Formats: sequence, C-alpha cells, structure tokens
Amino acid sequence: MLPIALKAVQLQLQAMGASRYELGVRVPQDKSEDGKSQMILRNNLTNGEVFEKLDWLAAENAKGNHIYIRPSGLSQLTLIDDLTRNSLKRMIDTGYTPACVVETSPGNFQAWLKHAWSLTAQEGTVAAKILAERFGGDPNSADWRHFGRLAGFTNPKPQYRLPNGLFPYSQLKFAFSKGVIYEKTHEVLSEVEDRLLDQYVESQRSIQTRIGFQQHPRQGFELLDYAHFANKYAAHGERHKADLTYATYSLQRGVSEVEIRDTIRTHASTSAFVNRSQRDQDGYIERTVRKALKQNGFSIPLQPSFHSAELCR
Repeated sequence: MLPIALKAVQLQLQAMGASRYELGVRVPQDKSEDGKSQMILRNNLTNGEVFEKLDWLAAENAKGNHIYIRPSGLSQLTLIDDLTRNSLKRMIDTGYTPACVVETSPGNFQAWLKHAWSLTAQEGTVAAKILAERFGGDPNSADWRHFGRLAGFTNPKPQYRLPNGLFPYSQLKFAFSKGVIYEKTHEVLSEVEDRLLDQYVESQRSIQTRIGFQQHPRQGFELLDYAHFANKYAAHGERHKADLTYATYSLQRGVSEVEIRDTIRTHASTSAFVNRSQRDQDGYIERTVRKALKQNGFSIPLQPSFHSAELCR
C-alpha cells in the first residue's frame, strides 16, 4: 500500500476508537465462483491485527473486491451512509460532528458518529434510523452494526470506473485523532429511549394480560415486586421494558409515583440506566413514569424537556 493509504487507515482507526474491529471483504457476483455475492469476514481484530491484514486486503481489492470495516460487537459508533456535502455540512453545523468521514465515491460520504456510551443492538439500530432520517442517510444502511468502507482502498463499483479504467479510492476527508463525542449525543440518546418506550407501549396494548393486569387492586402483600419484572425481561436490551412494565403495573395498583421512582432508582444494577450519570438517571426515570401514567390514562402536565449536558464517557 502507498504511505498515504496506510496513514488514512491509521487515522480512521484512531478516530473510530473501537477496542476491536471486524473486516469484511465483499466478493461481487461477477467475481465469485458460484455467481453469488459473498462476504469474507475477519473478526475481533485489534488495531495491530488490522494492519497485519492490510496486504491481504490490498490483494483482495486488486481483484475487484470491496473492503469494509466496523466495530466488533457493541460499541459507541453509528454509521450514517450515503450523505451529500450539504447534509454533511448541516450535521457539523448543528452539533453532530462525526468522529471521521470517508468519501466513498465522488460527492458521496459515510460518517461515523460517536455516542456518549456504548449502545445495545436495539438502541444502536434506533439511533442509526434517527440519524439517517435527520440527515437524509440511507435508511437501508441504518442498523447497529453496518459496515462502512475502509479508507485507502478503491471502490470498485462499475459505475465509478474512471476514464483511465481505474477506480476511485475511498478517501478519509477528516478524522479526530481520539474520536469525538458529538455535541447532541444526549438529545439523540434520549430520543432513542423515548422511541423504544413508545414501541413497547404500542406492543403492550394487545398483550397486557400476559402480566396479569386486574381491574381491582390487590392487597399490598400480593403485589409483584420489581424483581419479577427484572427477571421477566432480563436481557440487557429489555431493561426499558422491565422498568416501564413495573411502573405501569404499580400505578394501576395504587403505588405512589414517589415509591415507583425510588424503586427503579435503587435497582440501578439491572435498570436501563446502569452506569449512567445521576442526571441521566433522573431524566430516564422521569420519562419512564410519565410513559406509565400516559398508558394508564392519567393526564400529564407539561414540563420542560430533560437534556443532559454531561459528556462523561
């Protein structure tokens, strides 16, 4: 590889800042032996191991294969694909500065945004959809672990072939050496929580009987405690469901909002806000209880929206 291409790879990896990466080599249909597009994967690679694979990647790229990269597993990163110059400028001007940007073909960009903390698969997909909607990115590429192109390698799509017969390189347009958490990260992550809660509320309309809702309150000693709901929705990505279901169930049985808030707060090790700041915890609990009140038909007075200004992770 040329020194400039090696430098582009180094800067892209530093800006993305993941602990491990997955490389993807896509073999187009017309290049594969069986006439079907194939993806060759190399997973769980450190920065150094990615560099050890560069000669192999260059050889595969020379055959007309596509070279991709993404974080290995859950991460703080979200890819927005198929951006224009104008949408990229709008992102930067409005507080959504990417950690790095790759121009994959003339006038077409991919941006990696870095959130304040690592997201679950469900959270990551919702975040990707929100950001794609906001800036005109490709909705079909909006998920929690989509591949982006690795800078320094050519984009061998036939429509991009140059007059000299060669293909354009994917160019690193800019990168922050240690990555950057975009300014509006907490607003986006709050919206992610709200969308997940909205989706859950909608699904609960038809399945409330699964947790035994009753028309008349039980005696206090018969109430199911928080652990019941935490066990029912034990997966990390379902913690929103545990908190909202507990709050809805308890409100229907006369438990006070104060007690519900305190109970969720005391179960931080299993709640959806585990490892977040106190201000983020308070905002999350507020939104969860308000969702439960709304689901139970209570009127909710308007209050100022909660936005955290901390970038602590």
